[in-house]
Amino acid sequence: MFKSIFVCVFVFLCVSGDTDPRPKIIIDNDAGGDDAMAVFIALLYEQHLSGPKIVALTTGAGNTDEDNVCRNNQWLLKLAGREDIPIYRGARKSLVNTFVKSKYYYGVDGMGDSGEKIVDLVAPQNKSAVTALIEYSKLYEGELIIVTIGTLTNVATAMIVDPDFLGRLKQLHIGAGHIHSEIHSGAEFNARTDAEAYHVVVQNANPDKVTIFPFSQVKDYLKYTKEWRTDVLGGMKTNIMHYQNKFEKVSMSKENVWEKLDPAVVALTLRPDLVEEYRYAKNDIILCGEERGMNTNQFVAKEDANVRVAYALRHEEYQQFLLDVLKHDANSAVNNRTV
Repeated sequence: MFKSIFVCVFVFLCVSGDTDPRPKIIIDNDAGGDDAMAVFIALLYEQHLSGPKIVALTTGAGNTDEDNVCRNNQWLLKLAGREDIPIYRGARKSLVNTFVKSKYYYGVDGMGDSGEKIVDLVAPQNKSAVTALIEYSKLYEGELIIVTIGTLTNVATAMIVDPDFLGRLKQLHIGAGHIHSEIHSGAEFNARTDAEAYHVVVQNANPDKVTIFPFSQVKDYLKYTKEWRTDVLGGMKTNIMHYQNKFEKVSMSKENVWEKLDPAVVALTLRPDLVEEYRYAKNDIILCGEERGMNTNQFVAKEDANVRVAYALRHEEYQQFLLDVLKHDANSAVNNRTV
């Protein structure tokens, strides 16, 4: 009897293809120097601190065009020694072709315009990002966390193509938008760049599945001096940080303080205890007129909400988290699986 049970369990594990009990993460990004740090954090946390398993990266235009974004993802995985992780190419424009042109905050190539020639990059997969997102949601049903740190075009399209997509996820974590105030009065880039996609996602969201990480809250709670970024965090003698400093060279020349959404979103996904307070909200986005791309947000009881919002964040603990993770460097690649 025990032998039969063992055989059944063995067969099940072979069919499912993954015996790793950790949550699985896909990072949907528009790399971007800020995305670079986010991806590095996720990979280093997995390798050195037994973090969730990064199963794929998906791309979309945003900080730069999608061709550059794809190449940047290839470059990041090469630097991290993780070319086993598959890349799936995604949106080149917004859902209804109202794409907001990038101001190239991180340089025209998205990575500081260093001009460095990168060779022997592993090719992206043939499947599209949308197809991959849907298939991974089936492969890792109830285990998969998708973290978006660019536009929501790929995720919105997946939700349109497959209405059951969101229900199969463990969580969808969205780095986009603002809780608007006199201080945060404009539209946030990720939300505004494809406002229709943002609208599709939140209109189909529920607070048990979808958490918003607004840039406004990062600005309010996770703001650090430029000197700390350059001298302390940037002063760590690792190959990863050497390149990260290059990737942020253009953006750092424009900044008086350091406040980055994308690494914060990934960090808060990996370490939920870095969030001091969540709130529930009716959240959406304005699609027409001069306020297009601005979020609407009303805090309500959970039963009336469509999203959960990471509202208050732990400043000192996040700062220490960055130091603890980014002091590590890349290891050799580990095995992964494509779909």
